[in-house]
Amino acid sequence: MGNKRKERDRAVGASRRRWIAAAVVAVVAGASWYGLYWHPKQVEKAAQTALRQGDQLRGQNRMDEAAAHYRRATDLKPDWAQAWTNLAMTHAAAERFAEALPLYERAVALAPDLFEAQIGLALTHDGLGDFLAAEEGYRKSLALRSDYGGVFYSLGYLYQQQGLYAEAAVQYEEAIVRIPSFLRALANLGLVYDLQHDPGKAVEVYQRALRAHPDEGPVHARLGKSYMKLSDYEGAKQAYRRALELGVEKPGPYYDLGVVSEQEDRLEAARSYFHQALLKDASHADSYHRLGAVTAKMGEGDLAATYYLEAIKRNPGHAGAHYSLAQLYLQQDRVDEGQELMEIFARLREYEGRLASAKRAVEQAPRDAQAAYDLGMLHLEFGYVNKAEAVFDLLLKLHPGHAGAVERLVEIGRVKTEQGAAG
Repeated sequence: MGNKRKERDRAVGASRRRWIAAAVVAVVAGASWYGLYWHPKQVEKAAQTALRQGDQLRGQNRMDEAAAHYRRATDLKPDWAQAWTNLAMTHAAAERFAEALPLYERAVALAPDLFEAQIGLALTHDGLGDFLAAEEGYRKSLALRSDYGGVFYSLGYLYQQQGLYAEAAVQYEEAIVRIPSFLRALANLGLVYDLQHDPGKAVEVYQRALRAHPDEGPVHARLGKSYMKLSDYEGAKQAYRRALELGVEKPGPYYDLGVVSEQEDRLEAARSYFHQALLKDASHADSYHRLGAVTAKMGEGDLAATYYLEAIKRNPGHAGAHYSLAQLYLQQDRVDEGQELMEIFARLREYEGRLASAKRAVEQAPRDAQAAYDLGMLHLEFGYVNKAEAVFDLLLKLHPGHAGAVERLVEIGRVKTEQGAAG
């Protein structure tokens, strides 16, 4: 599971970097021409020519060639902020954020009011994972251009990634005011409402998004999930079926359709949906668990046990699968095995109960270092090292240098190194 989490984190990170790179290009492409400083005519003309050639090549997505011309422009006019900005953009567009950073910093130092330089610097800090610097940069950019919806979106997404859902919602709302059909902002606004346990608001936002983008399958899928939380199963079925028609290839819609079918006592349909969910993701432990439950209802106890074991194999912390398998074993007079599983279940339920309380503390005070640290320590106490590591990483973005988080990450790194050597 740890490897799969890392793969998902890398995928999310790669997607985020691509978005930032695209945002940098979009901002600079729409930028206004920065006023030129006075220079001798020959130097002035040569610098303008170099910048213009760079712009033409950038328009053809020939970034490295464009960079050479922008570099010439900066050589000719070292105090020309626009040239430094465009040069930085060629690096940021290729996700070379570390190379882009000093170039944007030079541009901002030369022209603090140059919007393209300021937003480029913010996006670059974001790409490098520097939360506080990115937050400051986005706010400075908004002070220069409060009409730019994309900046509100980027700031909202920065907050969302950090778990600051209420703050993210405010920024997404602002982005939508400026761009009413902004799909990414609408979709993520619905998601953060859902994450704040307000599926009713999420449904409203998703419906608004679908009025503007009726064929957006992932939004139909998210709508279905919110309907499930509201126990509106008819709404969920319609939303999920539309998502599948539009080509959504995720296990979630199949799983929830299976849950609804099971509740309606359509066991064969439920079993089929859970199997389809596993075809989309063979590691989906919840689908194995529900398959076991459906199979048990159909009188196939041995097969049900196999499914429960598969769920536990894929998620050793799956409390429901432990409980269901324990009950099945007790019914089969496999008392010792059943009691052992019930003990594990009790431990997992303790973790889940304390986890709910710790998460609630973080949700109520998402910038509180102690609440986040306590959550990470809870994960560690129960052996969920990767979850703890993720919490401490996020904590350090909001509170760089937090001694406890740094110490725990060092310990986690040492343990992982030792385990890798032993393996």
